[in-house]
Amino acid sequence: MTTITLSVLFSLSTALVVGSFTLFVRSGQRHANAVSGVLIGLIVSMPPLLLGAVWTWEPAHYQPLGWLFFALAGIAGPAVGRVCFFHSIHLMGVARAVPLNSTMPLFSAIAGIYVLGERPGPYILAGTVLIVLGCMGITAKRGEAQSIRGSYLLIALGSVVFFSISHMLRKLGVGASPNPFLGISIMSVAGGVFLYVLGQYLPPGLRPSLMVKKAWVAYSIGGLLNTLSVLLHLYGLHYGDLTIVIPLAATAPLWALLLTAIFLRKLERITWPILLGTVAVVVGGALVAGRAL
Repeated sequence: MTTITLSVLFSLSTALVVGSFTLFVRSGQRHANAVSGVLIGLIVSMPPLLLGAVWTWEPAHYQPLGWLFFALAGIAGPAVGRVCFFHSIHLMGVARAVPLNSTMPLFSAIAGIYVLGERPGPYILAGTVLIVLGCMGITAKRGEAQSIRGSYLLIALGSVVFFSISHMLRKLGVGASPNPFLGISIMSVAGGVFLYVLGQYLPPGLRPSLMVKKAWVAYSIGGLLNTLSVLLHLYGLHYGDLTIVIPLAATAPLWALLLTAIFLRKLERITWPILLGTVAVVVGGALVAGRAL
């Protein structure tokens, strides 16, 4: 099995796990705010991650520059980016927040091309665009309509920007220190500490509150699944380019839609945007995977 094949498999697995993770996030949001949910997820994930980092440790993994990249990725991604994403769902609803977040592959592709010097080729670029349009089509008609303020859009786009920055830093991190367990451990610790300190200066309604038991149940499961998705994502980046990994991982809304219909018994009416969006995601993923393989 080639490294590119492994990259494709890890990326598609990331999308499936992320789709599962959203089910628990929706449940947890009834009991605690976005900052609390992210912190709970990071806290419960740290022990197994640290054990994995110790188990897979090799002296060659001590690379201060790589560790710095991971720490900065943790601040940008699990901390700021994830909170912005959760909060944008609270403010705008899934129907508008998720399509905006689905534009992330374009930002990551731009970063991969102009910052990391990757050359994805026209097929992968075309697949990236199709996946973005497909994810927007799948999610655009879900939820109830509501007015949007300019500040809400900035928060949603902020999640895209910070996640894109985090993905680029993760790629640099695994390049310098190729131990995904160690990388995600550093990311989780750095992101958790940063978020807890920052949370003390947020408005009262946004400050972290870790005392609600029901929130711990939902967000713990969601946090562990989210951590697994990041671990799979790092392995994908270890074996393949950013411009391959991100578009395939961005098919998560497709899996989220299918899992919601199966496990939550929430049968949705198949509209043209959803149908066309599904076709676009499948074709886009096939273009990226087929060209990569």
